[in-house]
Amino acid sequence: MRLLAAEMLKLRRRWASYLVLAILIGLMALIYLLVGSTAGSDPTGASTVLRFPNSYGFINQFVFGLGSLLAVAYAAAIGGSDWNWGVFRVIVARGESRSRYVIIKFVAVAIFLVIGILIAYAAGIALTLLAATMSGVSVGGPLSGGGGEDLARSIGFGSLVVTERAALGFAVAMLLRSQLAGVVTGIVLFIGEQILATVILFTTLSSSGTGFGEGLQPIGPEWFQFLPFSIGDSVLSQAPSIGGGPETLLLNPVPLELGIAVTVMYLLGSLAIGALSAERTQISG
Repeated sequence: MRLLAAEMLKLRRRWASYLVLAILIGLMALIYLLVGSTAGSDPTGASTVLRFPNSYGFINQFVFGLGSLLAVAYAAAIGGSDWNWGVFRVIVARGESRSRYVIIKFVAVAIFLVIGILIAYAAGIALTLLAATMSGVSVGGPLSGGGGEDLARSIGFGSLVVTERAALGFAVAMLLRSQLAGVVTGIVLFIGEQILATVILFTTLSSSGTGFGEGLQPIGPEWFQFLPFSIGDSVLSQAPSIGGGPETLLLNPVPLELGIAVTVMYLLGSLAIGALSAERTQISG
């Protein structure tokens, strides 16, 4: 607990812990203000986006879509910083277990991410109410019409997915032993996998003759839906959404229980890789 408290204190002092959250909430605020200020020309469309519980799908796009990308960068920056600053030399000199240190460090990162998710989600609800007031649209209450269940599913599933994706970025930074390389590689893998999955999807449909030729009948689940970042999309599909890419129409989602199990496996596997990398790396000086 002492080591965890120390890591939490270090994260509290890192500007990145606040900058990442500020970027997310700032972009959310910009979009919501635009929606609120332009809703007069299309009140029906604004009502669809802002009315609870449908509005949770709009919030989820920010908190768990853009938020996932920011979480990958944040976790990679935190994981790689110890190599840049020579912290592991101090860990070795103190006789600490490097793997234990790495795991506890990520636990601290995960706690900060969950706190950030809760703050961002509260901000999203507040911005929804603000945009509704600006546009004169009645949106109901956040817990009305099954909103409580939607809220719980969104935060629960979303927190798991964001934490798993952050663990992947953290593991990449530990493997590369570089803060900058970890951040860049983590972001490239996150975006690249989405592009790759889309290309494979259309290649599969073209080669099999299914999907397009049968009135857009969904296929799968397919193997590429189990890729490290893609599996989270199947879990998030069980929470409210405002629609996604073509995969939401052309692919059956991975069953929820299986999706959660695979997500947890990737999370634990990423931590194991990060810890093993720290244990096997030769520390000089």
